[in-house]
Amino acid sequence: MKIKVNEVELYYEEYGEGEPIIFSYGWLDDCSVWNSQIETLAKNHRVILYDHRGHGKSDKPKGDYSVQTLSNDLHSIIQTLNLEKVGLVGFSLGGMAALMFTLQHPAKVTKLVLVGTTAKMSMSFYTLYAPRYILPYGTFARIVSRFKIYKPSQENIKDNISRAMAVPKHVAYKCMEEFTRNYDIRNRVSEITVPTLVIVGEKDRTNLKASERLSREIGGSRLRVISSCGHSVMIEKPEEFNQLVRQFIDEEGS
Repeated sequence: MKIKVNEVELYYEEYGEGEPIIFSYGWLDDCSVWNSQIETLAKNHRVILYDHRGHGKSDKPKGDYSVQTLSNDLHSIIQTLNLEKVGLVGFSLGGMAALMFTLQHPAKVTKLVLVGTTAKMSMSFYTLYAPRYILPYGTFARIVSRFKIYKPSQENIKDNISRAMAVPKHVAYKCMEEFTRNYDIRNRVSEITVPTLVIVGEKDRTNLKASERLSREIGGSRLRVISSCGHSVMIEKPEEFNQLVRQFIDEEGS
């Protein structure tokens, strides 16, 4: 299904019934990264997955791909679907959008799950991929795709590359520029009072320390580190991930 928000048509999927949970994914991915979460979470909840602008099956316009714009899109989805409050699960870039949204609309969020994300992306990430200026985009996408999972199978790599190649070059580079150069909410994270669970892979080189900082800054939050796991924990260790999310979302008074 598609929904028009902010002059852009965004693709989304819905499963189950109950209190809504929205899943927001990372850079160069699409909503299929959450496939292993649908069955478990949709037993007791209305699960909503969507593709960011520029990604998956959503429109891919030129223009603004800032974290603020992605947060605005999330807000518009919630408004258009007439959702009063939602549980929010944000991974990587989707976690940045979820953080921004929660800071700006705290009354709309019942529970917040932050997965492999950060309040400020290290500039080392930007310089790491400096070869994008000289490499063909397909080569660049393949390099990025290999770093998302700690010990990827050939199927993992193939799926990652497929998702990345569906994102146009102008979208990929603009997103990257925005979340590395212009996104920084470190001085505001402590304002979050929504019950929060922070999940990160033990081998997530970019986001392990960032996740630890998030957990320290967000009062009352919990940190869970999944062992022998890289960035895409929901794909690498789906059963452990699902158990953590389900218990947290369904827990009373957390």
